[in-house]
Amino acid sequence: MVKGVLEGPLSPPPGRPSWGGRRDLPLIYLGWGGRDFQQAPLALHCDRATNYYIVLRGEIIVTTAETRRTVRGPTALLVDPGCVFGLTQSSREKVDVLVWVWKGRPIAEELRPDAGTYITLSLQRRSLDSLSELHLRCRNEVARADSYIAQTLGALRKLIEVEILRASRIAHATDDFRWKLANSWIMNNLSIHAPVPALCDYLRMSPSTLHRFFRQHTEMPPGAYFRELKTKEARRLIEEEGLQVKAAAYHLGYRHANELSRALAGHSASGENAHKKVR
Repeated sequence: MVKGVLEGPLSPPPGRPSWGGRRDLPLIYLGWGGRDFQQAPLALHCDRATNYYIVLRGEIIVTTAETRRTVRGPTALLVDPGCVFGLTQSSREKVDVLVWVWKGRPIAEELRPDAGTYITLSLQRRSLDSLSELHLRCRNEVARADSYIAQTLGALRKLIEVEILRASRIAHATDDFRWKLANSWIMNNLSIHAPVPALCDYLRMSPSTLHRFFRQHTEMPPGAYFRELKTKEARRLIEEEGLQVKAAAYHLGYRHANELSRALAGHSASGENAHKKVR
C-alpha cells in the first residue's frame, strides 16, 4: 500500500447507485449512472483489484501521482491493481459511467495494463447498449441468493472483456475491412428477401449510414447493389455451373423463375446501354 493514499474501492457520493460488500465473490463493486466528478471528485486511491470504467458520455480527467489525462467517452478505462489514481472533471458537463471492480487482473491479456498503470480504449458508441446490458446482468446476479453467483459472474466477466475488445477493434476498423465484410455477407446471403435491415444489423449501422456507406463504395444504394450481385451470381450458376433458370432461381431465393428471367434480361439491357455509352 502506498503511504498516505486511500485504499479503495471508494464509495460514490450519497444517493448515487452502487453495489458492494460481498467479500466471497470475484466482483467487489458496481457503480452506474450519472456522476459529477467536479463537485465530488474521486480521491487518489489504490485498489487491490482491477477497475473497469466505461465512460458512456462526457469527459473525465484521470490523475495519477505523475500524470493527468483527459478521457472523453465513449471510452473504456482499465486500471491495474496497485495503480494510484483519482478522477475529476473540468466542467459540470453530464458524465455517465459504468463501473466494475473485479478481483485480480483481466482475463484477456490485451486488457491488462502494465503493473501500476492504466489503459484507455476508444469504443464504438453502438457497442454501449451491450455493455450496459451486461452491467445490468451483473447487478441482477449479485441480488440473487444461491450458490451459482460466483460462476455466473466469472462468465459475465469474460463476456464484458470480449465486448470491450470487439467494441475497441471495430472502432478502428477501416472502411476497406468493413466493405470486405459487407461483400462477404452478401455473397453468403443472396437468397434472403430483406437484405437492407439484415445488413444494418450485421454491420451495426443505421439505415442512413448504410446508404451513405454503399454510395461511397459503389454509387448505388445497398438494395440495388445486392440485386446486382444476386443477378451476377445467377448468371454464373447458369452459364458456368450449368443450372437451369428454375434451379438457379430456387437456389437464390427467387419466388418464381420468371422473376429471375426478368432480372437477367434487365441486367443484360443495362450492360448493353453502358457499353454504348462507353463507345
